[in-house]
Order: sequence, then structure tokens, then C-alpha cells
Amino acid sequence: MSAHVVASVGWLGVHGGVLALVVTGLAAESPGAAAGAYAGAAQLVRLLVLPLSLTALVTGLVLSLGTPWGLFRHYWVALKLVFTALLVAGSNLSLGPMVLDLAAATADGSVLPSDLDRARPAIALSVALTLLLASTLLSTVKPFGRIRTPARAG
Repeated sequence: MSAHVVASVGWLGVHGGVLALVVTGLAAESPGAAAGAYAGAAQLVRLLVLPLSLTALVTGLVLSLGTPWGLFRHYWVALKLVFTALLVAGSNLSLGPMVLDLAAATADGSVLPSDLDRARPAIALSVALTLLLASTLLSTVKPFGRIRTPARAG
């Protein structure tokens, strides 16, 4: 259980850090300052997003299958699985590459991409961070009760 909590909270923190750096780059007054912020965000993406997201997913599956909570016994567990699967895919296949592309485009520190190109990662990261916070809330509040199973005939 500790591995799941550490990975999940770490993933949440890394997304928050990447978002803060992307917003810092967006607000930067010079291309060089923006490039530095985006380079920092790219390092966090390269080093931490994949291992933390996969660890959170795998340990969550193990915990749900190995405890009375079950994978499809409670609505909050099933919803958290959906959020986590979407976030693992989105973080690694869309958000991460978006941040890496932004860092590459500004690496020389001379020119900034358009405001829209720089705002897209901030918007997407905000949505992802909201889903990560919702997953955390689901884990602590455990709403909605049990999933009803149909009565068996016989």
C-alpha cells in the first residue's frame, strides 16, 4: 500500500511541478527564461512521469485485486481505475510529448512559439492535475457505495 501512495502522490506532485514550470515559461518575459522553465519541465517529464504513473497503476491493480475492496466491487475503485488508465495514457502519450516538444522548440533561447502553442500544455496539465486530485479524493472519501451485482438464479 505504501508504494501505491508514494507513487500516486509523487505523480500528483510531478504534474503540479511540470504545470508550475510550464506556466512560468508562459509568463516569462524573455525567451531565455522561458527556455529554462520548459527545460526543467521536460526533465521532470523524462525522468519521473513514466515510472510514477506506471507504478501507481500497477500497485493500484495489485491492491484492488488483493484486498476486499476489489476491482469492480465499489464504484470509487472502478472510477479511480478509469481515471488512472486515462491519465497514464494521456501523461505518457500526449502531455509528456507536448512538454518535450515545447522544450525542444525553445531550447536555443531565442524565439518563443505562439501563445496558443505555449498555452496548450498548461491547459492539458490543468485537466490532468484535476483528474489526479479527483482520484485522490476518491481514495479518501470512498463515495458511491458498492456496485450491485445481479442476483443469480438457481
